[in-house]
Amino acid sequence: MQRGSPPRAEKDRSERWLLTYSDLITLLLIFFIVLYSMSTVDAKKFEDMSKSLSIALGGSNRGGVLEQGRSLIPGDKVYKERLEMQNTQERIRRMIAGKGLDGKISTTLSNRGLVISVKDTVLFPVGSVDLTPSAQEVILGVANILADMPNAVRIEGHTDTVPIHTARFYSNWELSTTRATNVLQFMIQSAGLPPQRLSAAGYGEYKPVVPNINDRNRALNRRVDIVLLSSAYNQFEPGNDSAVRASVTEADNAKRTDSTLTLNAAAPPDSAARN
Repeated sequence: MQRGSPPRAEKDRSERWLLTYSDLITLLLIFFIVLYSMSTVDAKKFEDMSKSLSIALGGSNRGGVLEQGRSLIPGDKVYKERLEMQNTQERIRRMIAGKGLDGKISTTLSNRGLVISVKDTVLFPVGSVDLTPSAQEVILGVANILADMPNAVRIEGHTDTVPIHTARFYSNWELSTTRATNVLQFMIQSAGLPPQRLSAAGYGEYKPVVPNINDRNRALNRRVDIVLLSSAYNQFEPGNDSAVRASVTEADNAKRTDSTLTLNAAAPPDSAARN
């Protein structure tokens, strides 16, 4: 500072915090406006999502933040079906243990339903598709338990990568498909399951559970899977697509309405009108 010059006035910084405070208040205001708009527009959607996730993860559709409303999937029905699948799995496990077949038959609950995997050695002689008497007893026991459920049942045949080429089986496709079909036929003829509930598929060596790198893994891949399909997957079976049926019904109704209107328009006036 030069001698004789007046001292500079200090800037007043005591209220600079007001700038930060006003910015914060503005941001909070915007935040709550966004929250409010979301709550008024999408509350139903969030509620449906909450209930659906709760059911899908195995919980109940009761309780939680969102209490009322309709689930994206029929909550009570899905929850009940899950419990029934678990009970069915437990019954089959008890049957497996009773027959001393632990390690040869396994059960798994997956998104598509209850999967009962039976090693081929339990069902068929090597390279054969004919069920052994002990295999028939096992399949009959499984079928009797599955008869208590209304769900569709798919029998899936699987092989390992060892090629087969005989007069009867050109490849593993034929072998896996014939094995699945034979199990299906036995379920219909001996266990009395309705054929409308059943389907069969052969996957050859192309759906292994483990890599086909050694004898142990190949033995695990040679199997027949009996799948009790969940309702969510069953709706995509041929003839079970409710959306397709609804659209077809709607189209038929529209056609009938158009035909009625056309007939009414073309009809001659009644006698009273003519007189």
